[in-house]
Amino acid sequence: MKTVNILVVGVGGQGVVAASDIISDMALARGFDVKKSEIHGMSQRGGAVSSFVRYGEHIASPLPYKNDMDFIISFEEMEALRWSDHVNEGTKIIVNTLKIKPASLAISKLEYPDVKALLKGAHVYYLDGTGEAKKTGNEKVVNSFMIGAMCAFNDFTADDFNAALTKRVKKYTEENMAAFNKGKEMVKNYVLS
Repeated sequence: MKTVNILVVGVGGQGVVAASDIISDMALARGFDVKKSEIHGMSQRGGAVSSFVRYGEHIASPLPYKNDMDFIISFEEMEALRWSDHVNEGTKIIVNTLKIKPASLAISKLEYPDVKALLKGAHVYYLDGTGEAKKTGNEKVVNSFMIGAMCAFNDFTADDFNAALTKRVKKYTEENMAAFNKGKEMVKNYVLS
């Protein structure tokens, strides 16, 4: 089996690390070797957060080669742009359309970039994960939505997700499952449209 490389990115407080933990647990439960690496930076102050997840038959390093990404899951638009140098022609980029203007833009009085104009292609999927999470009654389940969106491209099931979720999160199971299923459904509809 080919090694799968996933990069999960966003800003502090969005659940990036929790999402990468759940993806890792889903892969471990399937019997894969899994390695994970995360960078918190100034995450508690709304700074960038990133986490690499790699799984396959044998994983020697938690970090992939720069252009070996199979998936980039971005919880915030500009973070997808920040990591766009890690893509290859087959990388699937799943972008939550939430915009969080970083302090550096505010201080320099620069405008938030037009990410959709700068980052486009056949494998870029823009989804309102935050809006869909709010519809469940809990905005914090956006990470479940984004995991579901990624799972539209592999064989992880809702049962795999539920098992990994309940291992780490002891509440909001119904909202998380609804968000996961909606993310998966929206990407499938996106691909078919």
